[in-house]
Amino acid sequence: MDEIVKRILDLADPERALEEKVSIRRGVIEVNGREFTFSRPLLISVGKASVKMANFFLKRIEPTKTIVVKPKGDEGQVQGDAEVISSGHPNPDRDSFKAGRVILNAVKSEDYDLLLFLVSGGASALMEYPLIDEEIYIRLNETLVRSGLTIQEINAVRKHVSKIKGGRLAEEAKSPVLTLIISDVPGNDLSSVGSGPTIADPTTVEDAMSVLKTLGFDLKFALPETPKNLRNSWAFKVLDNGELLSKLSSSTTNPFILTSELRGEAKDVGSIIASIYNSSTSLKRPYTLLLGGEPEVTIKGPAGKGGRNGEVCLSLLLWVSGGRFKFHAIATDGVDGNSEYAGCIVGDTTKLDKGDIRRALRDHSSYELLERIGVTVKTGPTGTNVNNVYVLTAP
Repeated sequence: MDEIVKRILDLADPERALEEKVSIRRGVIEVNGREFTFSRPLLISVGKASVKMANFFLKRIEPTKTIVVKPKGDEGQVQGDAEVISSGHPNPDRDSFKAGRVILNAVKSEDYDLLLFLVSGGASALMEYPLIDEEIYIRLNETLVRSGLTIQEINAVRKHVSKIKGGRLAEEAKSPVLTLIISDVPGNDLSSVGSGPTIADPTTVEDAMSVLKTLGFDLKFALPETPKNLRNSWAFKVLDNGELLSKLSSSTTNPFILTSELRGEAKDVGSIIASIYNSSTSLKRPYTLLLGGEPEVTIKGPAGKGGRNGEVCLSLLLWVSGGRFKFHAIATDGVDGNSEYAGCIVGDTTKLDKGDIRRALRDHSSYELLERIGVTVKTGPTGTNVNNVYVLTAP
């Protein structure tokens, strides 16, 4: 495996992050100097990092019950006694709704004195208990995912049409709630990770209705408001994209971290990175530019096999000029768009016809072009998600 890709995945490992941030001794979990006591913990882990996060605790404590919800296709094994549910992502399916019902039932009926809730990217789709008809919810989610809206706008809707998101799960808890988060959200709005089942929701019904109106989606009934204050719930971030970039910079040459909050259309992000490289006359080679975040891809019609990282790479190649460089675009979860790839590695020796590039960007078929020239990166699902990482090396 390419050394930069290997380093990115090592730094994105959830168990490594939890070992650095969480201390456990008999009957006590300590996070950021705050102690949480327990004798009968209920452990729930949901998201792309759910297996690795759960395993960290199952090696150290004995929960009264453990529920792990992971994406279908994730072959990670839970190292302990647990109810494991594999469900749909990026679109929820029947197993996602089963997961929501199982989790809400456990929170309401199990005998526990601490709810230990572990959440990571993908949880919004993997676990759901909708207030609306399930078929309508599936169509709504598909519309949201393809819309090009920000994750905050998307999740404002998800929270308000759910029985368990936007803090509603914590409202049902019979004990203190400790939430530990692997963040995949640019800017680290923790209430947006997994749509915040155990975190007070800053968005409103009006926010959700505004998004629905923009999408032309009429639910035909009033939505209930989400909780704005939770007195018995605490949440801590244990890893995010910015921390990964900071650690990655220590193993690169003359690093410059530009941002961990990349947003906007992927094809625009690629052209912006190219423009920074093209005009970086004040930077003395060798140097490394580091960026991270979650660009969007707005799809309004038929699309081929593609993803945000593929479009970033192609757009960069379309606009970059002059000098030697190498560019990595890697999804830390191992999955970019509807492809089987984590991303791609391109450089000044990558030769593509500009007409082909423009057609691939227009048709959202980036990987149909990139795989043809052998510059794709395939890792398989990684069991984590701290967004996308972009590394431009100028030797």
